[in-house]
Formats: sequence, C-alpha cells, structure tokens
Amino acid sequence: MSVAPARRSLSHSLQQGSHWCAPRLPHQQCRRHESSYRRTNKKLRVKPDSSYLLSATSPQRDHIIFNPPSSAPSVLQTPLKFLPKTDPRRTLFAASGLHSSVVVDQSVKSPQLPPPVRKPYEKSYHLTEKEVEEIRTLRTSDPEVWTRQKLAKRFNCSSLFVGMVCEASKEQKQRQAQKLEDVKARWGPRRRTAREDRARRRAAWGRDE
Repeated sequence: MSVAPARRSLSHSLQQGSHWCAPRLPHQQCRRHESSYRRTNKKLRVKPDSSYLLSATSPQRDHIIFNPPSSAPSVLQTPLKFLPKTDPRRTLFAASGLHSSVVVDQSVKSPQLPPPVRKPYEKSYHLTEKEVEEIRTLRTSDPEVWTRQKLAKRFNCSSLFVGMVCEASKEQKQRQAQKLEDVKARWGPRRRTAREDRARRRAAWGRDE
C-alpha cells in the first residue's frame, strides 16, 4: 500500500474537522534495578545450621541426616526436681549420663545467675485477729481515706492481704465502676478500638486461639 494516499486521507480528515485519536503506545513495565535485586538476594542467603553440614566423620556421599526436634518429656519419667535426695534413681541418672547437667547440689548457688530483681524475703504472719478486725473497721468506715495501700503500710502487710481480709462495700464498688465509666466516656475512637481489640485477644487466650 502506498504511503501517499494514507497521508492525503489523514490531511483530509483534519481539514474536515473530524476527530482523530493518536494510537496508544504499548504499556512498559517497570523493572527492578540490578542493585535492589543484588541486595534482596544477599539477604536471602542464609547459612544452614552447623548440624546440617558435613563434619570430618560424615560419609562423603549422599546420606540421611537425623536431626529430630526437641520433644516433650515422657510421662513415665519423674523429673529430678520431684525426686528425694536419697532416691536411687538419681544415681542411675548420673551413671547413665542423662540429666547430668541437672544433677547438682541445689544448695550451692551458681555464680552465673543474674542478681535477683527483688530482694528475697520471708513471709511473716504477725497479724492477730484483733488487728485484722481493725483493718476491716477502718476499711469499712472510710474506704476513700483508708485505701489498701495505706492499710498495708500501717499494718506492715501486703495490699493483697488487705483485699483478702476485707472486701469493698457495694457502694464503693459502684463508685469505682462509675469512675471507670466516666474515664471511658472521654476515650477517643483510637483508644476505644485498642481496648476492644485487647478484650477480644484476652477472650481468645481462654479459647486457645
């Protein structure tokens, strides 16, 4: 086909004022640069574990590597922690080489252990019935003043013990619930959504989800 008639038809169409659309160019896909490919490929080069590599004693041919994962302890075996010190099974375990790292004198503290976060202390049961009754009287008379922390500091006990010996009254529980509702009323949509998600996660924990 000659090019001249096509040019004449195109010029004629433009002179007549007809609409003409230019042909669309083919879509070009964006390719990833070589530098980004090299960077990604380098991150994916993970060295295998040493247990999967050949050692000096390994056969120099294809073979099966037996590397089982750690499994749960057997229910037929009593842990050493629950065995008496005079139990003969401790000697059997030590002779067989099993649990050799566990068979140690528990009275000797390991120097490799980190220092305790909380200072060790012994529980004391020094409160009498009269003092417990006084705790209940103070807590019932004015719970706003005599809080659990103040009572625990005065009687030299824990706030958990104060909550065990004297329960808050129904009026106090209602006031605390109203305070909580007032605080929730000032929450924004973001905090409210976060708290609802937290409640759903806690409910899923109980269902093991």
